[in-house]
Amino acid sequence: MVLQLLNNILGNRKEENVSANKFLNIKDIQGNFLYTITDNIVIAYLKIYPKNCNLMSMPERVGHAKNITKNFAAELKPFKLFFANRPIDLNKNYDYQVYLKEKEKNSLKYSLLEKRAKSFGNLSTTGKAEESEIYLMIWEKNDEYAEQTLIKRLNEMKMKLSNSGYKTEILDEKLIIQLINSFNNSDSVYQENAEYLESPLTVNI
Repeated sequence: MVLQLLNNILGNRKEENVSANKFLNIKDIQGNFLYTITDNIVIAYLKIYPKNCNLMSMPERVGHAKNITKNFAAELKPFKLFFANRPIDLNKNYDYQVYLKEKEKNSLKYSLLEKRAKSFGNLSTTGKAEESEIYLMIWEKNDEYAEQTLIKRLNEMKMKLSNSGYKTEILDEKLIIQLINSFNNSDSVYQENAEYLESPLTVNI
């Protein structure tokens, strides 16, 4: 099923047709794993929910950095971190600020709510309303132990990141497809509850 879904990711052109799988080097996606074609490896992903370090004092930042370094000191295998910004819908936030503003009688609070509502409105109209996303990627050569090794390592990394104060999530099949789609259709809005496994995904180039 996934093989069919991956055939529609990049849009249409009139030249020679190439499957999305071949273009993206994706053989298949099953469970928590992506399988590649040319290099025959298995990839697994961990989503790291970001932390706003700007709210920390300088000593807190130094301590936080030392804590992460200590937790990952024994991590000798390679991994990749990549960052993305996804568009978000601020309409509900804006409407809520307007609702609070209408009920507020204190002039100072009213002014602050008005500024916040205006800020949400500006972000929405300029298209700058984005949320940072962080992903960690690990891989193994595709053999009979690859999946077991990757899951074990992901769980170890989850624990290390949890000890560093970060919430994480291992991507399943649906979320991996969603991640690929968000990278290859950058002009489309990322939808939290999209039924990606029921949407046609094709590529023609």
